[in-house]
Amino acid sequence: MIEPVQIAINHYAPPGAESINMYRIDGEQLALGQLIAAVCIKAGANYEAQSIMRSNAMNMNTEKIKTASDYLQRLAEDKINSDTEWISIRAWLITELEVSGLPTSVSSYEKRFQAIDAMKTKMEALTRQAQEDMIELQSLINKRDVAYTTGTSAIQELGSSQNNTASKFS
Repeated sequence: MIEPVQIAINHYAPPGAESINMYRIDGEQLALGQLIAAVCIKAGANYEAQSIMRSNAMNMNTEKIKTASDYLQRLAEDKINSDTEWISIRAWLITELEVSGLPTSVSSYEKRFQAIDAMKTKMEALTRQAQEDMIELQSLINKRDVAYTTGTSAIQELGSSQNNTASKFS
């Protein structure tokens, strides 16, 4: 865990610089480059976790859209054989996808059309949401990549500056 520690500087420091923040991990003081690397890697890990959660949610929604699409196809082809089967499908559509406006029966053409229309409207909204989720996922992945790249660059810079300092004393 990174913890800030404030230390005083001499009284002749310019206004506002009377103290600086030092940072420690497990009691060891961090240099600025180490702090930047630690913060970037932590941010990258957070973006990674958010990306995974978003991706998992998108996969679940994709499965729901596929199932709803299959039901829509069966309904359009008049392959739902009984009101009992429709009641089961309707309950799933209401519970899982929050589809509204579904008739209690699809025994007539008008009721089937009403059900198809309600399902298509919801599926279009879900498809738009899936596209927005994909853009958000890409944004999270980009932010993660930038954070890791910045952290890696800071670590490389720390290594090269230490090598340069060591070579001066050789």
